Amino acid sequence: MIPGPVSVEDEILEALARPVQAHYGDRWTALYNRAAAGMRDVFKTAGEVHLVFGSGMAGVEMCIASVLSPGDEVLIPTNGLFGDRMAEVATANRLQVHSFSAGRGAITAAQVRDELAAHPGVRAVCVVHHETSIGVLNEVEGICRAAREHGALAIVDGISAIGGVPFDMDAWGADLCVTVANKCIGGPIGVAPVAAGPRALAALDDGRPKAAGWYLNLATWRRYSELWSGWHPHPTTMPTSVIEAFELALTRLLEEGVEARCRRLAAARDRVREGLQEIGFEMLSPLATASPVTTAAYGLEGMDVADYLGWLLSEHRIRIGGGLGELRGRIFRVGHMGRAAEPEAIDRFLRATAAYVERMPPKTR
Repeated sequence: MIPGPVSVEDEILEALARPVQAHYGDRWTALYNRAAAGMRDVFKTAGEVHLVFGSGMAGVEMCIASVLSPGDEVLIPTNGLFGDRMAEVATANRLQVHSFSAGRGAITAAQVRDELAAHPGVRAVCVVHHETSIGVLNEVEGICRAAREHGALAIVDGISAIGGVPFDMDAWGADLCVTVANKCIGGPIGVAPVAAGPRALAALDDGRPKAAGWYLNLATWRRYSELWSGWHPHPTTMPTSVIEAFELALTRLLEEGVEARCRRLAAARDRVREGLQEIGFEMLSPLATASPVTTAAYGLEGMDVADYLGWLLSEHRIRIGGGLGELRGRIFRVGHMGRAAEPEAIDRFLRATAAYVERMPPKTR
């Protein structure tokens, strides 16, 4: 029940055990194109989608470095580890980063507008949709609108949001977005779908030298998707078994319906929050800004959070996430993606947590 990678359904795991197919040819190309088309439906975009072989951060780097030149100004608001990582990626690619912290609250469009007014040269706004480290949703729809009004690109880290949190890339005005197979989609590790809209593609081809190298460069992936479209629509060897399993997980998502899955995961979140609050735990964020796919809660006064996490794993074979950075030892995080959203799994977790609290010394309860 960690906030990813998720527990994968048996049928999807079985796809990983099939004989490895070649990463080229008619059958493979049809599978790859079918998965890319399905992801366009999930992103809700008419733009391009490329299935990048790598982690979510590989996709983040591709988005940032492919459309910006060294020295360009970018605005990256942060309220947790993964916003900070976006800033690190931009800095590593020699961009001029303007950043501000929203603390542990949601990043708002109003805050972004104020910062854009103070930095008129910003060419892109980079933002995390769901800050997994604190279980908070940022105001991405309004932030994308603010970026567009400024004339800047909107680059969205949707790694732990797409497929489980409402998102409409084209309607919201996002220009680039990345997600992964192993979060809300419920697939295996190794695929980072990247979506690009027309403004991003125009920036890609504007003739300015870009920060990207070869592999994590959207221009490379576009060139091969056109040059070798009929038999090898990507630049390198691909993990075919992983893509096959991913396509099956994606099919299951589309069969359920993205909106239906969003509602189901939000219901799981509510069940966890209510159960933890009944036991006496305080949530890190109010419901209005709380993620529907990860819940963060403070440990009880006097509670050894590390001991609690270890006890859940050793005694009940339940793994949940701990706090990151300054919140380490102070909070724990429960994921609601994949099989962790099943009511039976949630009830088992809540019963185990209640049992742990009961065994704590009375003065700490």
